[in-house]
Amino acid sequence: MKSLLFIIALLIILGVGSNAVSAQVNTLYFMENAPSRTLLNPSFIPTQSFYIELPVISGLSGMAGDNSFTLDDLLMPYNGKTITAFHPDANPDAFLNSLHSTTSATFQNRINLLGLGFRLNQNYFTFGLSEHANFNLNVPKDLFNLILKGTPDTINTNSFNLKSLGSDETAYLETAFGYARQVTDQLSVGGRVKLLFGQLHADASFSQFELNVNRQIIQMTGNGTARITAPFEIAQNSDGTPDFSNTNKHGWGKIVGFGMGFDLGMNYAVMDNFHISAALTDIGFIHWRRSSWEAQMINNVSFSGMNVTLNSNNTSFGQQLADSVKNAFIYTKDGTGYTTALEGRFRLGAEYGLFDNKMAFGMLWQNSFGGPLSYDELTLSANFRPVYWFNGALSYSFLNGDMGTIGLGLNLIAGPLNFILSSDYVPLYFSKDGYPIKSKYMNFQLGIALTFGHKTKAQLHKMSQKQQEEQQKEEEKDQPSINASPLLN
Repeated sequence: MKSLLFIIALLIILGVGSNAVSAQVNTLYFMENAPSRTLLNPSFIPTQSFYIELPVISGLSGMAGDNSFTLDDLLMPYNGKTITAFHPDANPDAFLNSLHSTTSATFQNRINLLGLGFRLNQNYFTFGLSEHANFNLNVPKDLFNLILKGTPDTINTNSFNLKSLGSDETAYLETAFGYARQVTDQLSVGGRVKLLFGQLHADASFSQFELNVNRQIIQMTGNGTARITAPFEIAQNSDGTPDFSNTNKHGWGKIVGFGMGFDLGMNYAVMDNFHISAALTDIGFIHWRRSSWEAQMINNVSFSGMNVTLNSNNTSFGQQLADSVKNAFIYTKDGTGYTTALEGRFRLGAEYGLFDNKMAFGMLWQNSFGGPLSYDELTLSANFRPVYWFNGALSYSFLNGDMGTIGLGLNLIAGPLNFILSSDYVPLYFSKDGYPIKSKYMNFQLGIALTFGHKTKAQLHKMSQKQQEEQQKEEEKDQPSINASPLLN
C-alpha cells in the first residue's frame, strides 16, 4: 500500500500530459456588456468605447472538479454518521460504479494583472497581462479498485492496468494583444496573439504500468517518466527523489520557458435578432529550456506472495512494492529542453434575441482538444438585459451539470464601474454539513473593470453604416474620371 501512496504523492508533487488550460466560464459568453467575454471569443466587440482592467480586482477566475464522481457518490451514512467509500466499514460499490475508466481531476485559476481596450472606427484593440496556474491529475479506475477491494480473486490472477495514471502542473505569464473588426453590418472577426512566459512545469506519465497478483507471484511492469522544470535548483535526497524542504526557492519569478499562442473568432448576424459565432482559443505552445529534475522508470519485477490483499495490514508486501517502485526510477539532476502544448478550446454558439434584444436565449457547445483533460460541455442560457446597467443570465450545462447545478451570471454597471460575477456550476444540493453533494465541477469568474463610452447595438449599427458610406465616398472620389468620348483621329 505504501508503494501506491508513494506513486500518488509523487504525481501530486509533480503536479498527465504537458498541457495548460485557462479557467473560463461559459455563462459569460452571451453577457454582451461585460468586456471580459472577449476571452471566450475575440470577435466579440465590447459595447464600450474604452475599458481598463486593474490588477487582480478586474479579473479572477477559477475551476475545480472531476469528470467522474460527486460527493454524493463518495459519502454514505453509517451508524448515524457520514463516512467515505474509503472507510473500512464502507461498501465501495456505489462509488466504484460512478467512476469513468480514468478519473480526470483539475484545478485551474487565472488572475488578470492588467488590461485595456479601445475602439477606433470599426476596429477594437485590446491588451492583457495575466497569470495562469493549472493542475491536472488522472487516476485509472483500476487504482481505486486496487485500494478499495485489494485482490479479491484468490484463485486466478488479479490484473490492474494503471497506465493512465499521471499528472501535470503548469504556471505561466501571458501577454496578449487582440484585434477585432466589424467587417460588415453582419460580420465581425477577431484574433489575439499571445506571448507566453513559462514559470514552472512538472509532469509524470506512463506508457506502461501493470500489476498482476495471484497466489504464487506478484509482478509489476512499468515504463514511465517524470520531470520538473523550475526557476531554482531542485535538491535531492540520497535516493534521488526531490527534496523540496531543502530546496532554495529564491529564484521564483525567473522565466524558464517561452512560447506563443493565438485565438481566432467570428460572429455573424444571420438576421437582426439571430447570431451565430465560433472561436478557437488557446492554440499554442511553451518551450521549456531544460528540466531541473528528471526520472525514468523501466521496471519488470516479480516477487512471491500468497493471497495478498493490498488494503489490509500487509506491511511486508507494501514495503517490498514500495522499494521496488523507488528503485525502478533512474534520477538525473538536469535534463534537456522540451516543448508542451496548450490545451485548445473550440466553441460554437447561437443566440436568438427578443423584445429588441432585451432578452435572449443562447446555446454554446465547447470541445477541448490536444490535452489530458477531457472536458466538453453544452450550455443553454437565458439572458436578460432590460437596461444597460443590469444584465443577468441563467444557464444549465448538460454534460457536467449532473442535474445538481445551475449557471448564474450578474453584470452591474454604476458609472464607470462594471462588475461581473458568473458561474456555470452553482450547487443546488447540500449535505447537512453544508457540502455540495451533486456537483462534479465548480467554477467562477468575478471582477470590476472601468468602462467608458457605452454604445447600444443600434448606435453601433448606425456608426457602422455611416463609416461605410464615408469610406465608399472616399473610394469613389479617388477613382479617376473616364472620358466617354475620346477624340477620333
